[in-house]
Amino acid sequence: MSWNNAHGAAMIAAAQAHAALGTASGEYVDVFVAMGQAGVEVVGHALGGLLGLYVDRSAGGPACLLNTGLEEVAMRHTAAHELGHHRMGHGTSIDHEEQSSGRWGEGWPQHEKEAEAFASWFLMPRPAARTALAQCGLRRPESPVDVYRMARWLGTPYATTVRHLVRLKMIDRSAEALWLKHSPAALKADLTSGLPLGPHAHAHVLTAAAHGALLHVAAGDCLLLDVPSAVFDPLPGGLTPVPPGGGSQLPLPDLVPRQRAVAWVNEDMAGDTRVTATTHAADVFRVTLRCTPGRDGSDAFWA
Repeated sequence: MSWNNAHGAAMIAAAQAHAALGTASGEYVDVFVAMGQAGVEVVGHALGGLLGLYVDRSAGGPACLLNTGLEEVAMRHTAAHELGHHRMGHGTSIDHEEQSSGRWGEGWPQHEKEAEAFASWFLMPRPAARTALAQCGLRRPESPVDVYRMARWLGTPYATTVRHLVRLKMIDRSAEALWLKHSPAALKADLTSGLPLGPHAHAHVLTAAAHGALLHVAAGDCLLLDVPSAVFDPLPGGLTPVPPGGGSQLPLPDLVPRQRAVAWVNEDMAGDTRVTATTHAADVFRVTLRCTPGRDGSDAFWA
């Protein structure tokens, strides 16, 4: 089966899954809620070189095992891949690192191509991609940094997002080939002007277009406020103005461009947290942050 045929089948299966499971297709897709609605038990455990495992009904499922050694975005993609196996009627399947989103190949079997394509269409249906663009304050992605920013709102891996934007006809093949040469680490460093950021942490740029939105974050993530003349109001619990571990004590203007403010998510964030900022004109900007839970053990006990 070609990738084009896999995407054709997966696009239909993902749309049917959204309709059957009642998931919102115009915003961030909570794949773990969808797994529960689909009756798939999810367990998180350190798996070394494995990404995940899907167990079908004949083997005692439906269930899936996720590698907690992955960071949240990679786990989301793997979970959507396993949901694809379930929704598309595949049998038990073990997914290895060589099948990661950054290593596509024509040697994959049909069921793996279908599950991988399903993951993209399920996590990035066209309405959700358009919403992410709007939350970035963009009409079209014009650079790799734009795609990285979109991926933060979608909760998807950078390389997978680049590839899927071709399917959505938001970029062309030449842009795909060029932008896939950029690493997320380099894009993060560019966005943060070299601020300290862990290898699994993400940078989230908040423009005026994100006012009122819900942003999914994890401990260690960095928030960059890019609203003219705005600075964060006193930060709520779970946010700190300095990097994890203390970091630099230089004043903000020496760390980032003057039109921005910066904050880091720490381990103390619990539940939804609202963060606000005020401009010189007394305009108020706000977003709600939702911190992802730990994924160890059965999903019934994730917190």
